[in-house]
Amino acid sequence: MNSFPFSGPPQRLTDHSFLNLFTTEVHTADGRRPWIFASRKQTPLSGDIKADAVVLIVIVRDADEARLVVIREFRAPLGRFQVALPAGLIDNDEVVSAAAARELFEETGLTLSNVVHVSPPIAPSAGLTDETLCLVYGEATGTISRVHQDKHEDIETRFLNLAELRSLIETPSDDVVCLKLYLAIISFLGAGRIALPHSTS
Repeated sequence: MNSFPFSGPPQRLTDHSFLNLFTTEVHTADGRRPWIFASRKQTPLSGDIKADAVVLIVIVRDADEARLVVIREFRAPLGRFQVALPAGLIDNDEVVSAAAARELFEETGLTLSNVVHVSPPIAPSAGLTDETLCLVYGEATGTISRVHQDKHEDIETRFLNLAELRSLIETPSDDVVCLKLYLAIISFLGAGRIALPHSTS
């Protein structure tokens, strides 16, 4: 592994429970460049990349038609509702698939009945944060419920077919579509159907 071109360990700028700002200096061809970034870690840039969160691309089957599980939730940084995929943080040394099952159940009431693929840790916004996540593809069963949501959560769950997913990204709305959901929709539209990748287990 290449050595990191930093002038020293990052310095913490804030003191919050789940997310903080850090500053560091990166060596470049023309000197040092300051960089401020957000991190969920206590000591960022100190070891191997390990996923902070999971994002679920899960389907339910209804009369042989696959529908994607999608959530709608108010997001404070946007100041409006976001339509997205179920997601959440991984607890301590929790296994990725276990975190995915827990988060899906807490947010939607659904059971993760089958996992066909788990991505390696990927970075959704590396210019802003060191956060990485794993995409978990699978199938869900059960009935939608809000009973297990945290007190601060108010999440609406929807099952959308291919036509409804197309409408979601083609019809203007005040809701913001999450990047990860948008990319999933584009891949389904390109394939002409909602389908999971082949099992890699």
